[in-house]
Amino acid sequence: MSPEVQRKVLTRARALLGTPYELGGRGRAGEGIDCQGVVFRALEAAMTCGYQSFSVLNVKNLRDGELGEPVPGLAPVAAAALDVSALQPGDVIWLVSPDENPAEGAIARLDGRAVWVWHTGLYVGDGRWLVGDHFAGEAVETDLRVYLSAHATTYSGVFVLRMALGPKPKRCRPPRAKDALSVER
Repeated sequence: MSPEVQRKVLTRARALLGTPYELGGRGRAGEGIDCQGVVFRALEAAMTCGYQSFSVLNVKNLRDGELGEPVPGLAPVAAAALDVSALQPGDVIWLVSPDENPAEGAIARLDGRAVWVWHTGLYVGDGRWLVGDHFAGEAVETDLRVYLSAHATTYSGVFVLRMALGPKPKRCRPPRAKDALSVER
């Protein structure tokens, strides 16, 4: 992703810090935000499409390349084996587990087992990621390795997506005024 697009994405993501966590939340007025909402809203800043242009199903995101392409060697990788020096600011990070998600199919195999996406955020650089975090109860920026270690029993791996130029939703839906981001600054 170009430095300009990267800057827009990370600036928007950081504007969401402290927003209360709400499952399914997209940060509209009077609403909290969840992990997917943080990613979608941050990427919205880099394009003319609204956050609702992205599929909420990770298997569709992956198939259509909406959030970028899988990074070789990091799609997936065991959480304990993740080399954060291989990450780039703006990478989309999916935390995966062999716990089946009945809402969609597995996205890959890790250590011979199918894995499903259970959490997502954006890599911001310097070993840190930004996530709408259900554990913290709000959108936070935190050390990725520490986070993975603290939640090793929940997430067994990481699946990383990288955008060459920026997000590319399959269908662009213009932002709607009623969906304006409640934390615009």
